[in-house]
Amino acid sequence: MQPLIRASVLCLTAATLIGCGDGQNASRINAGYAEAEADFGYSEDIAAAPQALRKVAAPGEPNSGADPAGVYLAYRYGYGLVMPSASVKSTSDKHMQICRDAGLSKCQITGSSTNNYSADDIRANLSLRAEPEWLKTFVRDMKQDVAEIDGEIESATTNVEDVTRALLDTDARLKAQTTLRGRLEKLLETRDAKLPDLLALERELARVQAEIESATANLKALRARVSMSVVNISYTSERVAVSRSAVSPIGDAIRDFVGIVSDGLAGVIRFVAILLPWMIFVIFPGLFMLRWFWRRKRTAKSKKA
Repeated sequence: MQPLIRASVLCLTAATLIGCGDGQNASRINAGYAEAEADFGYSEDIAAAPQALRKVAAPGEPNSGADPAGVYLAYRYGYGLVMPSASVKSTSDKHMQICRDAGLSKCQITGSSTNNYSADDIRANLSLRAEPEWLKTFVRDMKQDVAEIDGEIESATTNVEDVTRALLDTDARLKAQTTLRGRLEKLLETRDAKLPDLLALERELARVQAEIESATANLKALRARVSMSVVNISYTSERVAVSRSAVSPIGDAIRDFVGIVSDGLAGVIRFVAILLPWMIFVIFPGLFMLRWFWRRKRTAKSKKA
């Protein structure tokens, strides 16, 4: 059942709740129902639906042509950039600053990260929401930046989602619910209705208002998806045949040679320093006493013989 028909059924339900025993209210609701049908006739053909939003052309060379009339597309772009490791962070920071300088109406940063795995393996990511016309200039300048630092665009992807039906359905439902709210508010002003009927009408009015707020939020989100494209950029350091990190242990060992020798010599000095008191006060006196007893015993044996 289409949104307008569902709204009309609700309108008739409200009329039934209020119009039991009140022919004047019932006729008023029926007239409102007929007027709503005339104002917002729903058609299965999307092309015949009212065009409430402006169309946005797709940025970038692959989609430079105009979109078909009445079609609303949400674009998502992805770029993979490869460059010298020393330029990864500076290039990412430059593009973020360009987005900030453009202002929120042209560009919005939705995410960024930088990972330093090693001196030769640095990676960064940048996520943006950009206005299509501004994005054309940004992509052109981005290609120039990559060329200046001897990098390259390794990959470029474009994903398109048709949100025409969702957008037009939401817009039609919002208009129908707004019209229904106006009819219910007029009925709520009726003075001769009974209290239970008025309470039922207020509950119905609150439900319609909640649907209007939900539809408004959905429509705003869909418009944002059409008016601003999503851009994901990855920055990766270029691969080298033999990286500095592969031979760095040898260089580290050479640089640490003097330190290692110094640590070993220091260990010997500490050992001698610890052993010296034992040799002076324990080992040497002990050996002297053993020699003295051995000579005394030997002298005693020779006298007996």
